[in-house]
Amino acid sequence: MAKSNLRLDTRRALKDGTFPVQICVGYGTNLYLATGIFLAPDEWDATAKRCVGKNAKRVNGVLSALLTQVSNRILELRMMGQYDKLTPAQLREMLTHLDLSAPTIGVPTLGAMFQKVIDTKTGGTRTLFEQTLNKVNAFCGDANAVRFETINKTWLTGFYASMDKLSVNSRAMHLRNLRNVINFAVDDGITQNYPFRNFRIPKEETAMRVLPLAKFRELLALPLGKSDLEHRDMFLLSFYLIGINMVDMGGLTSDNYVNGRIEYRRAKTGKLYSIKVEDEAAAIIEKYRGQKHLLRCFDRYKSYKDYMQHLNKALRRMGPIQTDANGKPQYTDNHLPIMQPIEPQITSYWARYSWATYAAELDIPKDTISEALGHKYGSAITGVYIKFSLDKIDAANRRVIDYLLGK
Repeated sequence: MAKSNLRLDTRRALKDGTFPVQICVGYGTNLYLATGIFLAPDEWDATAKRCVGKNAKRVNGVLSALLTQVSNRILELRMMGQYDKLTPAQLREMLTHLDLSAPTIGVPTLGAMFQKVIDTKTGGTRTLFEQTLNKVNAFCGDANAVRFETINKTWLTGFYASMDKLSVNSRAMHLRNLRNVINFAVDDGITQNYPFRNFRIPKEETAMRVLPLAKFRELLALPLGKSDLEHRDMFLLSFYLIGINMVDMGGLTSDNYVNGRIEYRRAKTGKLYSIKVEDEAAAIIEKYRGQKHLLRCFDRYKSYKDYMQHLNKALRRMGPIQTDANGKPQYTDNHLPIMQPIEPQITSYWARYSWATYAAELDIPKDTISEALGHKYGSAITGVYIKFSLDKIDAANRRVIDYLLGK
């Protein structure tokens, strides 16, 4: 295995009759590196591998320095265990650009690694990672051109600042997704650069999104028209089914309603759910049976998101009918009652948070609440040995429903 040396490449002459002097990398490779020096054949001693022409001392000094740099770089790569892992193109790059700590040729970029991670995700989680990739592209132009070694604290700070129109927690979510991708690259041996080591992800306390029990009962007691009644019933059904999200409710068909239970995989996590349909929930399902979907309201809309927008708008409007100074009910020009909203900020998600809060108020064990909601609890090892009985979750849901209804 010959060491690196020099040669005059006489295969192709320049117009002035000179030929390039190259570094033969050796060590079992067929790589030849340019030195930027050109000599005539009579100025080169092929045996001694050195210049014998004009300015020979200066030229040989430059060639010796270049050869030493390449030899030292090869030794460094061997000591670090990188040499045998590099492709010929990567080795050429590392020997030519001595300032590089890792090759860039053939190495996955941030964009490529993002897509690799996205391909492992499903449902809502996949959508969130796709949104983060869009934010990265908006910040840097093209994530496919970003090398992991170029991402540092300054880069992260700039990315965070570029999302100034989002809330603190939304920006934090995108940073966590980015961190997940970088962790993936580190674990895969793609990079050793970890910019989050000295970067703290900002966050703020999330506002409570729980409908107080008194307000929930007030919502239940409202006399409503047909359209608003349906929207309230869908909110109630979500609550009765342990806070099922609209994306999952909208995906239900008759096939998911089996032996008095709703069985489905949650879009966000892929976790399998089996929820007992209590009488209150069964009554709503039968009232709004659909054809394509289990619930006909989702038959009318292109996607669950379209329906959810109408649902949230209706929920935020609901409340007692507003009266004038004489106590007379007030109506719009379209003869719709003008209501005083019970909760102007409410959304369909509040059903889920309210269920969890009421369960805690009833002193239902945290592990049962976590399992009912599909959250992780305890250590990963403990989770292997603990299998929750559906009876515990069914009993907890019945208690929460009775608590709301005052039974």
